[in-house]
Amino acid sequence: MAINAGLKNFYDRTPVAFQNLLLTAYSLKLDRQRYSGRFAEFQDLMRRMETATPDAVRAYQETALQRVVDHAYRTVPYYTRVFDERRLKPADIRTAADLPKLPVLTKALLKTHFDELWSRAFDRRHLMDGHTSGTTGTPMEVLYDAGMMAMTYAALDRQYRWAGCRMAKFGDRVAVLRGNIIVPLTQSRPPFWRVNWLHNQLLLSNFHMSPENLPAYFEQMRRFKPTVLDGYPSSVYVFAKVLLNRGERLPLNAVLTSSETLFDFQREAMEEAFQCKVYDYYGAAERVVFAAECGRREGHHLFPEYGITEITDEAGQPLADGSEGIMVGTSLQNYGMPLLRYVTSDRTALTGRPCSCGLPLPLMREVTTKAEDVLRLKDGRLISPSVLTHPFKPLNEIDGSQLVQTALDRLLVRLVPRHDFTPALGERLVRDLKARLGEDMQVELEFVTELPRTKAGKFKWVINEIGLGL
Repeated sequence: MAINAGLKNFYDRTPVAFQNLLLTAYSLKLDRQRYSGRFAEFQDLMRRMETATPDAVRAYQETALQRVVDHAYRTVPYYTRVFDERRLKPADIRTAADLPKLPVLTKALLKTHFDELWSRAFDRRHLMDGHTSGTTGTPMEVLYDAGMMAMTYAALDRQYRWAGCRMAKFGDRVAVLRGNIIVPLTQSRPPFWRVNWLHNQLLLSNFHMSPENLPAYFEQMRRFKPTVLDGYPSSVYVFAKVLLNRGERLPLNAVLTSSETLFDFQREAMEEAFQCKVYDYYGAAERVVFAAECGRREGHHLFPEYGITEITDEAGQPLADGSEGIMVGTSLQNYGMPLLRYVTSDRTALTGRPCSCGLPLPLMREVTTKAEDVLRLKDGRLISPSVLTHPFKPLNEIDGSQLVQTALDRLLVRLVPRHDFTPALGERLVRDLKARLGEDMQVELEFVTELPRTKAGKFKWVINEIGLGL
């Protein structure tokens, strides 16, 4: 829940019952954004695409691509200039195979040309402002319109449906284990959760998960009786691991994970602890790619209604199916800021084969660049790296970051600052991290010109040098 410091202080001081009421009221506001407008239209589209032929799916994509390219050329200054400089017309981009005629759009270009990339067909004030997670160390600001919001939640609805369940909005009791601070960090006793009464949804704090506190979580889960648990893989894994260490099980109908790489050992522990299947989904915050697992779980089905996904080499040239490369996405629904050939921070490969489920939706392999470490605090709490992305999301004045835990009470934050980074921004970052990790955590900022990588050349955003102690 994105609120200012004053409202957050007010929220923290109110009784638990009133906090539940505030969260419920905020959910009502979000519902109007997420499930009104074109949501039902996109639900229907996705169901129709699931029974269509591959040719029909491809025809839909081509029509949607031509429409968004024409819109981008006419109303987005950046693309008007890019097309004109290359003597291209919208009619030159008719299929996915034509996209390499355009240059890729990198994060650096998005930052530099941000004000040229939103569509002048919209009033800027009516576009929604979002931020990427920053798990690569460089958060990004993006804009999107109401239709894109509806499409994203229709895509999430499809993942829930494939898992044999429904989102809390539509009736299932869902427990959520994600990154919002819904319980004051200073709280040392249960309840470490709050309830969205509108949806009958249990919101679990990701910031109080210690082996000593987790039994209280388990008791509340059994009282609440959710059918679904939706959360970050690293957090749900900790939940499952402690449950298994206690010789206990907590049966559910499904577990849904996203925002981080889901490893096989994590999936196995979760499925044993919760006695159900785990379904993983992938959604790029830039609104260019969405993919999810069906019941066969042979890979992630790309959602062709959402965007077009290319796998390219470092030069932006398409790779053959089966070859791992950089994921490049083109939005088909975000008319507010239509990103064409946007270079994500993730790597994967298209399988080039159909899934045994029979769906005419292409498969991709797991995404390989979001493996991060979990932090361990002095009081035993285990903190998912995904919840630490929030302080970095609005921080456009850096080109990169990296977190290194060197002791239970020490966190080194490496930053690659831009020219407009100020001491006040550094102070705010330290303050926001302490709000999540506790005031006794020593947060040290180190300014560097380049962030270190592994011997294999890979970048890790969070590094835990002390282990988890499980």
